[in-house]
Amino acid sequence: MSELNNSNTNLLEGLGEHSQSYWQKAWMRFRRHPFARWASVVLLILYSLALFADFVGPYPEAKSFRKLQFVPPTKVYFKTDDGKWTRPYVCKVERTRNKRTFKLEFKENCDEKFTIRFIVHGFPYKFLGFIPMDLHLLGGPWLTEEKAYLFLWGTDDFGRDMFSRIWFGARISLTIGILATIVALIIGITMGGISGYYAGTRVHIIRGFFRSPFKSSAMVIESDSGDVKGLFGSGALAEGWREAVHEQRVPAFLAGLVLQYAFWAAAAAILLSTMQGFLSITSGLERILAIAVFGGILGVMLWMLLFGRLAIDVDDLIMRTTEILAAIPGLFLLIILSGMLAQYDMPSSTRFLLVLTILAFVGWGGLARNIRGFVLQLREMEYAQAAKALGAGDIRVLFRHIIPGTLGYLIVVASLAIPGYILAESGLSFLGLGIQEPSSSWGLLLSKAQQIGISAIKQRPWLFIPGFFIFVSILTYNYLGDALRDALDPRAEH
Repeated sequence: MSELNNSNTNLLEGLGEHSQSYWQKAWMRFRRHPFARWASVVLLILYSLALFADFVGPYPEAKSFRKLQFVPPTKVYFKTDDGKWTRPYVCKVERTRNKRTFKLEFKENCDEKFTIRFIVHGFPYKFLGFIPMDLHLLGGPWLTEEKAYLFLWGTDDFGRDMFSRIWFGARISLTIGILATIVALIIGITMGGISGYYAGTRVHIIRGFFRSPFKSSAMVIESDSGDVKGLFGSGALAEGWREAVHEQRVPAFLAGLVLQYAFWAAAAAILLSTMQGFLSITSGLERILAIAVFGGILGVMLWMLLFGRLAIDVDDLIMRTTEILAAIPGLFLLIILSGMLAQYDMPSSTRFLLVLTILAFVGWGGLARNIRGFVLQLREMEYAQAAKALGAGDIRVLFRHIIPGTLGYLIVVASLAIPGYILAESGLSFLGLGIQEPSSSWGLLLSKAQQIGISAIKQRPWLFIPGFFIFVSILTYNYLGDALRDALDPRAEH
């Protein structure tokens, strides 16, 4: 009996009681990574400062001092005139004009000292958008009364505090990377999963209303009773409806039909808009040729809508779409889409959502191709085949049994995609095609230095501080992505 108990104990120690799961081992490898800890801490600090930007910043985001443009960072003193340590204080900044160079200069007047206090009442704001508060990390009564100013990182071209606006801008620059990644993941997983799971399945993307007049009468589809359905009844649309009813997939058929006609409506709208613009700038022979070309294209579209019939492999349709997106340079496509929207006057929230949508639209193609490869392999696994044999639907098999097998890859891809989206948004805002005034983002704040030119490096170096935070956030995300990639590698033992 004792020998049997000893064998059971050894079995538990070797196989169950002290064994670790895949995720436990991955967490241990992640914690041992040399850069994982400090990268996580830096990102946590950045996101915390962005969340509490109203509290951290002494001024509201849009607060401006028109006579204090490009003020250098305020000098904070910690010692009295006789060298003794004291509470931090600042002196009043006054604007003067140099009588020799006629340039504006800012000088300190320390006749009165203004003490900086912590956790003080200041300008009112709404925390999280709905909680009224007026507490600030730094300040004093003199700040709201404008007896003196606290510009820790200087001011911009409108006299707004850069320290406050950098943390307000962090909300957009850091958040848009995560949200764009989530949207791109949703699109990429869905399209890549469908492409891989239904590879080899042909679907109709064009179903005409009527039977083609050039179709032989011997090829006319008959009903179950043997009666010919006629010109309409033998069309691709009627055939698809009978197949959907017979196979009990009417909702899927109707959804595909709606998408088909939405595509044709969008294509016709784009064609008509292009034709209208082209005809407005042409005349004579060019105008006649343009009418003939556009008329021919509209005629082909109308023929396909009435008599067309086209079936294509789902995999081919989605993958060719991703190849078209990949063939267009990413930055070029971003600039085109943003330029088309820049002509409309939109509120900041709407523009934020549009920039988010554009970034996600550009970035989902590569992810979809990789997910397709995983799904092609995993759909042949025994557990997926068993779930299908037990009666599970395609959606359940795909998203409950196959997609979870790509979770490790998705985590790594997400961590490495976020810095790319942060950089893309910063680039768009830097070029004036992203976030617009009075909102702020790191790219928009950095564009202030570009407007001044190379002289800003020497005369107003504080305008480059947003670029430092762009660099830090991208670097830490890349380190975090590398750590996750090493931790989630199933081949890593130590």
